[in-house]
Parts: sequence; C-alpha cells; structure tokens
Amino acid sequence: MRLRHTEDSLKFLSRIVFTALLFGAFPILGKTQDHYPRDRGFDVTKYTFQLEVTDTNDSIFGEANIAVELDAHVSSIFFDLTNVDDQGRGMLAYHVSSKRVRLKYVHEKNLITVKYPEAQTIKTKDTITIRYKGIPSDGLIISKNKHGDRTFFGDNWPNRAHHWIPVVDHPSEKAFIEFSVFHPPHYQVVSNGVLQSVIDISKSRRQTTWASSRELPSKVAVVGVARFAVDYVRQVNGHMVSSWVYPQDAENGFYDYALCADILNYFENKIAPYPFEKLANVQSKTRYGGMENAGCIFYNEGSVNGKRSSEELFAHEIAHQWFGNSASEADWHHVWLSEGFATYLTEVYKQEVKGEESFKSGMEDARKRVLRYYSKFPDGSTIDTSITELTGLLSPMTYQRAAWVLHMLRTRVGDAVFWKAVKAYYSDFQFRNAYSNDLKEIFERASDMDLTEFFEKWLYQPGMIKADIKWTFDEEDKTLMVEVLQPKNAWFPWSAAITIFDQNGMSYNSGILHSDERRFVTSISMESPPKKVVFDAENNLLKW
Repeated sequence: MRLRHTEDSLKFLSRIVFTALLFGAFPILGKTQDHYPRDRGFDVTKYTFQLEVTDTNDSIFGEANIAVELDAHVSSIFFDLTNVDDQGRGMLAYHVSSKRVRLKYVHEKNLITVKYPEAQTIKTKDTITIRYKGIPSDGLIISKNKHGDRTFFGDNWPNRAHHWIPVVDHPSEKAFIEFSVFHPPHYQVVSNGVLQSVIDISKSRRQTTWASSRELPSKVAVVGVARFAVDYVRQVNGHMVSSWVYPQDAENGFYDYALCADILNYFENKIAPYPFEKLANVQSKTRYGGMENAGCIFYNEGSVNGKRSSEELFAHEIAHQWFGNSASEADWHHVWLSEGFATYLTEVYKQEVKGEESFKSGMEDARKRVLRYYSKFPDGSTIDTSITELTGLLSPMTYQRAAWVLHMLRTRVGDAVFWKAVKAYYSDFQFRNAYSNDLKEIFERASDMDLTEFFEKWLYQPGMIKADIKWTFDEEDKTLMVEVLQPKNAWFPWSAAITIFDQNGMSYNSGILHSDERRFVTSISMESPPKKVVFDAENNLLKW
C-alpha cells in the first residue's frame, strides 16, 4: 500500500511529536476519535452505490443504498460525507430516507447524521438511501493521465472515501460493496469483485456494474473509469489475473504486469488461498506508488516501462491482499499490521525467488531508511497514537521498522513456528479486524513464549538496539565470559547469535540466544582465548 521508492517520501509526512504509550492502551484517534467509538451501535452490511460521471464537468451524481443492522436502544447513526467547501467542492446530500420509517437527518461537519423518531427496541435491519451530488475535493481523482486522456480513479487511503461516497470511513467497518457506474461509452470501468453487467442505456450512456462477494473496508473499495487496454493474463488457482493499462502503453504494460500472476501464485503457496474473486492490476492516477485496492490494485503511471522494474512494488501490493485487505488493522495506529507485513513479505519473496543476497540487501536498505528517519525524527515508534494527521502514519516506522520487527520475531521463535503463527493469524482474522495484541497472543500460543516485553518495546518504544559487548577469558577454567549491555533508558529484547573467531580465523557460532533484559551474560567453553567476539554477526537485529 502506498509504497514509495524515493527518499523524498518524508516530504509527504507531517512533523510528528512521538510519545511511547503502554502496550494495550486504547488508541487515541485524534481528529477522528469522536466519530469512531468502538461500539457504534450499528453495523453496515452492504453498500450499493450508483454513480454518474460525465465529460461535461467534474460533478458526480450518486445514490447510496446502505443496508444496516441497528442495535437495540440506538436512536441515531452516521455516515461520513464531505460537505461543500468555500471553493464549491464537496458533496451535497439532498435526500435521505429509510426503508422502514420516516426519519430526520442533518448533513454538517462532514457527517450525515440519521435520526430515528424513537430508539430501537430490538436489533433491527434497515436500508438507508442517500442521494447526493457535487465535485469531489479528493478521493475520486478526476484528471488527465500522462497521455492527456480524461480519467476517474478512486484513491481512498486512509479515510478519503467519504469525499465521494457516504461511508463509515474507518478500517474496522467492513461491508459488501457494489458499484454501478453510468458513464460515456468510450470508457471502461474496473472495480472490486465480479463484473455483473455492462448495459448500453443510450448512444451516449453506458451502465457498468461490479459487486464484491467479500466484505471490504472503505479504504480499498474503488472504481477506475478510463480508456483501457485489457489483457487477461491467466487463471491462478481459479482466479483470473488481468492487466488494465492505458491503450498507448499496452505493449509495455502487458509485459510488465504479467509478472503479477507468478507473484500471486507465490503468495498463495506461502500464506493461504487468495481471498478475492480476481486480481486486476491497473495503471492509474493514484497519488501513491501503488494502492492495494481489494482484487483491483491501482499502480502509478510510471509502473509501466517495459523493463519489469516494478516487481517489488507488485509484490508489496499483492501481499496486501492478505494483510490489510482481508486481515485488516482494527484502528489506524495499528497500520503496521498491514504495511509491515507487506514490506517484510516482499523481502521474503525476494529471498525465496531471487536468493539470500537479495533478501539481505533489502533488509539492509530497510535499516538504512530507518536510520535516516531517526536522524530527523528521533522519537519515532512503530505504534504512535499521538499522530492525528493520518498520512503521518506512513513512514519507515510502519514500513521498514515494522518489517524488521517481524524479522526479529521470526528469529526469536524460529522459521517453522513463525510461519505457523503467521498462517494462524491470517486464518483467525481473514475478513476481520485485528489489534497488535491479537498478533502477540497468536505468536505466544504458537511458540509457548511470553512475548509481552518484545511487543511492548519494539512497537511502542523509539529507537534500535545499541549494544556493547565485552568478554574475558579464564585460562584456568577454559571459559569465555561474554556480556552484552544496552543503555539503561533504551534497551530492547533480542534474539541473536554470538560469533567467536579464534586465533586461526576460524569462527564458532553460539546458536540463537535470547534476552529480555538490559544486561545479558553467558559463558562458553573453549580451549584458548578468542581473537574476536562479535554480537549478531549475521545481522538479524535492527541496530544502530
């Protein structure tokens, strides 16, 4: 998701003040906390959207039919939809009705609040119809592509969907979604799910409908409307992989995007069956390097060059189909469960497809990105609930540092247990939402280890390992004493080996040792004093 390859990515981040909170503390949502209580009193089960786009202007006309289940005692519910601003951009809701009863509503402060005449006495189902119109200020990007052709692309992350569709714009709210788009017939429409119909209403108006049979969060529910050349690459375990590129880029785009079929097959074998109906890979106007929309990934225009130079980007966004789209973070500040997994799984893909050196190089590059970030923002942590500007969550803390957290977890529990736990986590939370503590508990069950200190320190505490290693050799006992010591105010749990080099240059590895303390001491029997003792020579730790 939103993978950027350039070092100037930090320009996209707001300056953040970081604080470390106790593990398990309730996430502070900042600007959005009042809108998203844990118990909202209602659940959206399905969104059915009808949208009309034209070449005449940038206005859209929409109707949303939203199926909801209301808890007992609920008297009002809400949907996010941006109001019209001073520049005339935004949405105007001009009709809101209920299938069951007459109701009142207000559309203000970017919320449609629906008020029932009286509180529900029992759990109740209803369908709310909202008709609206306006010029999107964001979310649906209406512009020209690099060839000068007009395009319409949804670009929702993190909570930008409500700029063009009324939704509960939070990752914890998942629902079935159907998009029916009325558009000029020279365009094609791609979206989540399965194509339901393409109907010519008139010579100048066509209706294209897609529907998802999987529940999705609004951040990955989109449409793309443009002139496309389409290549149906092949079926991968029953799922069609296709490429949607600008007609002018067809040859290069079909060549580049065909890689995605092999990548999909790799992750199916590595993790679990693919969770969505198809995989459409789409050249688009997303503001990010890539946006992992469910079964309908949008890549930036430059991902097509005929050189297959975007393989890592493809792997990252395809990995998101499992982690982020299906098993989703329950709250914004746990986004590392999405981005950290996608970043690390990209490196694992390289490790198993391209070799160990490729993996090591990628992890070292990740470490350098974290170092550069800390040179500017020394208080950065992987989970920081003080961040209120949600784009500030996109940083090396939730991508590269989080990938290192997973790698160190893999070292701690061992390969077999790590992948067993990853698969168990995905199995338990597919099409659901998880907090970081949910992942911790699954790893503890799989490993029979107490990982509280590991998760607390590595997720909430800023910094990396800075360790001094000291050793002494007892000639009489033939014993090497090794001490690993970290600073008092910033120490981390670790799992790593100690490597001993003898006078002849031969090396001996201690095997993986574990420490949840600031100071670690161990003794090793050997015949003669070593020439050198190295802590974590294999670089399995994120350290300065």
